[in-house]
Amino acid sequence: MNRMDTADSTGQLRLGVVVPLANEERTIESLLDAITAHLQEDDRIFCVLDKVSKDSTREKVEDYSRRDHRVRCVWAPENRCVVDAYFRGYREALDAGCRWILEMDGGFSHHPDEIPKFIAAMEAGASFAAGSRFASGGAHQGSLYRSLLSWAGTFLTNRFLDTEMKDMTSGFECFSHAALKHVLDRGVESRYHFFQTEIRYMLRDWNWVEIPITYSNPSPGVGLAPIREALALLWKLSRQQDHAAPSHDHRAAPLHRSHHHPGSDALHGKTGPDGDPGGVDRHRGRRPERALPIPPRSV
Repeated sequence: MNRMDTADSTGQLRLGVVVPLANEERTIESLLDAITAHLQEDDRIFCVLDKVSKDSTREKVEDYSRRDHRVRCVWAPENRCVVDAYFRGYREALDAGCRWILEMDGGFSHHPDEIPKFIAAMEAGASFAAGSRFASGGAHQGSLYRSLLSWAGTFLTNRFLDTEMKDMTSGFECFSHAALKHVLDRGVESRYHFFQTEIRYMLRDWNWVEIPITYSNPSPGVGLAPIREALALLWKLSRQQDHAAPSHDHRAAPLHRSHHHPGSDALHGKTGPDGDPGGVDRHRGRRPERALPIPPRSV
């Protein structure tokens, strides 16, 4: 069943941007400049840092926040895995009452100039706008191995979980307040970046669109542990689906913990519009309650 938002106007803030960070001292100020250029006064940036950050990134974020009230430094030394960093940022944005929550990586692997496309999709009525590298207009700038791994992850997910997105493994995505609360209420099981796939699977029956993005990945490889975990969880979800009621209400196990690697975009995947003039791929779910309007290309 497609679910409509019931809590989008919970608070006074419009958009909260969640950015987990590690050692970004060389780029953090220019990144914040680029993000804030697309924000309004009632928007916020939640920069999440923990003990993985060994350089002056935290100090630079705190200094920037004194000059711009929209920037908040979230120090989370309790984080033990990359998923903890994202979920801490999600909770901060929800607690602040943000209507929409945009998640993106630091280090310019996700491009701030693409933020307006996500805002346009949310204004058009999307509950979940999912960044997608393999849509028309999207791109993966990195190793061929990483690109093929992401493509394979999406292919297998769509094959075994009956999902329909062109990218089931990417980050850079925007949630309505209600959609993200739904994710937090259910939780994820992955300790690595398969949590992005779990989220997209969780929101497959919401009003979603795919936004073509350009992903710039400096890391050529992915360790065996994330790949093994992704395959194991994919099999587990497929078995749960085989025995599930038609409501598709799958509750994931509580969040696991491991060493934290913010900024690695492991197992990120695909994207796309099918010739839609607005550069997004409209949700073609089985039981849509309404069609989403498409944002104009100029956004």
